[in-house]
Amino acid sequence: MKNRLTSHLLSGLAAAAFFAMPALAQDAAPATTEAAPATEQPATEEAKPAVEEAQPTAEQPKAEESVAAEKTEAPAAAQEQPAEQTAAAQPAEEPKAEEAKPEEAAAPAENTNPGEVANAAGNALDMLKASMNEGTSEAKMEVKYSGEVEFDVYTGNVWVDDDLNHSYASTFDLNFEIQFNEKWSAFVGLEADDETTDPPAMYNGAYIQYQPAEFFAVKAGDLTFSEGAFVAYYDYNDPADNAAGMKEHDIRGLEIDLAGFVLGLGFGRGDNDWGDNDGAKVYDVHAAYEFDYAGQHLRPYVDYKSFQTTQHNELHAGIEAGLSLGGFGFRAVYGFHGDYLMDDGDVAKGQDWTSTAHTFLAEPSFALGMFEIQTTAFYALIDRGDAAADESDLDNGEIPEYFFAYAEPALKLAEFIKLGIPVEYHTHTLDDDDETAATFDVGGRVYITPVENLEITAFGMVDMPIQDNEDDNALRFGVETVFSF
Repeated sequence: MKNRLTSHLLSGLAAAAFFAMPALAQDAAPATTEAAPATEQPATEEAKPAVEEAQPTAEQPKAEESVAAEKTEAPAAAQEQPAEQTAAAQPAEEPKAEEAKPEEAAAPAENTNPGEVANAAGNALDMLKASMNEGTSEAKMEVKYSGEVEFDVYTGNVWVDDDLNHSYASTFDLNFEIQFNEKWSAFVGLEADDETTDPPAMYNGAYIQYQPAEFFAVKAGDLTFSEGAFVAYYDYNDPADNAAGMKEHDIRGLEIDLAGFVLGLGFGRGDNDWGDNDGAKVYDVHAAYEFDYAGQHLRPYVDYKSFQTTQHNELHAGIEAGLSLGGFGFRAVYGFHGDYLMDDGDVAKGQDWTSTAHTFLAEPSFALGMFEIQTTAFYALIDRGDAAADESDLDNGEIPEYFFAYAEPALKLAEFIKLGIPVEYHTHTLDDDDETAATFDVGGRVYITPVENLEITAFGMVDMPIQDNEDDNALRFGVETVFSF
């Protein structure tokens, strides 16, 4: 049953992408037709001097004839030129083709025609071949840095706790971008992140990049991939921890970006790795394609991860879609997550450890004047099979709970102050038969942005246990401060 469901799912995704491609291709076709005359006309005019130079000396007096006669005879003379003269005039079209490239690069995400990937692949190969003949170029060093800082403080349950307890969270990201020349660049990052006031800083990855054109880039080094993140709900919006599609997978390997198509492969690193006495084992392959046209968004993806141990492999696949129409926005994610695929008693005799999850996320939003509202609904169908507790990667925190719903209407009280009223329902478990942890939460959040790149959020929330939850009501407060540079 699980294999049939997975097969039908992947077939449906493929069919959806197939039917989307022709419609998107039709939108791109008129732009190509309109651009053609602008390129051909200058080429004809630039070829005219070559035609005039090729005329015999005896015909030079004709230059004294009327301008009308010249315009009449020039096209005819161009048609009578030998093949060698036509070939000599042909390079005049090349500068026009080069001038058209910046227009295409202005919107690299407008991948309306899947055939562009094949054309881009051919151009990319030509660029790589040409680069092999280049010598070591002089570096024109340019270094840029950016970063983000967050420091938070939270209280415990002020209704129940005898003392006013508190906790912290702190984050510091510092990134450097090094531009060697117009094609070669590099990146390196440092990070400190922990639920304390003094998190230790550590190396957060580095890579080099070769980018000969806007539509084509190759990266090598420490890379990170994630898909289908929670965007609207504030408590699950870090893809390093949670995602409806796939939380962050870190690798050391290679990435190719080509006209919206992304392909990455390498060995796992950090939390995305696993090893035994013989050494680290994990390798990871990731692929995705980005459709983005006129505010409409579509991104299918697939990720395969192998632990190189008995039937222990992991597959993520799914699709992210979104649209924006005036003040209305809608974003949706479907994700499939499978672990111990194709197991049939290989891991433990008489048991099937194949475990799967199907996740569904919807995030409608609306904004009008000083009013806006964000909402989220998430549901996961989880089947662990016979896998032992915490042995399946479904329990790695990627899926925070099997169901939750969130809505937050907000009103701007001033240009830099916004008041939101979050209303939430949480199951707080991955077991859809467990009703002992459910809560209904309501409260207030104040967002203060006195200057660009600085946001202060203060909140108070009341958590009320419902269903079979016998916990006490809770009242908690917190302040989160974030700035970037």
